Amino acid sequence: MKRAVLGIFAFAALAFAVPAAAEDVSGWQGVKWGMTPDEVQQALSYPTSVADLAKVCSKHCEEGAALELDDYELNGQHFEVRFWFTKPETRLHIVSMYAKQLDESDDNAGFTKMKDYLGSVYGAPQSTKLKRGYFAVTWVLSSTYVTLYSNATTKLTVIYEERTKKESG
Repeated sequence: MKRAVLGIFAFAALAFAVPAAAEDVSGWQGVKWGMTPDEVQQALSYPTSVADLAKVCSKHCEEGAALELDDYELNGQHFEVRFWFTKPETRLHIVSMYAKQLDESDDNAGFTKMKDYLGSVYGAPQSTKLKRGYFAVTWVLSSTYVTLYSNATTKLTVIYEERTKKESG
């Protein structure tokens, strides 16, 4: 009887353990929240360029600066990546990835493939919503939100966003 109870307890503990894959990322691909543009460029093994804020976010841009990475491959999909820095401190707080050349004839295969990939890395998403024709699937980690946005056919974006201390604590 004692062994059965211990066995059930051990199984329950394993069933509710957070998977190792869901560990917090605290940034994106080796860059960490709070880094300056220079620190981000040094941490990346990819060439970046300074983004023209007037072109990438409109007249009322709330960002202090942005860097761009023209081509990054993730799970077989190519992305343009943008690193967003706060105003006025110029510290990294968002990384946005915009899919290039989605195959419209593939129905929602690109969306499904990316959702499954992110799920394998971060575990089950905390929320899935449909708003104005776009799915928003969100994973909540200790210091980072990871959100997949897609209209399931022609647009696919992945956003890594720093959680504030107020949100994460």
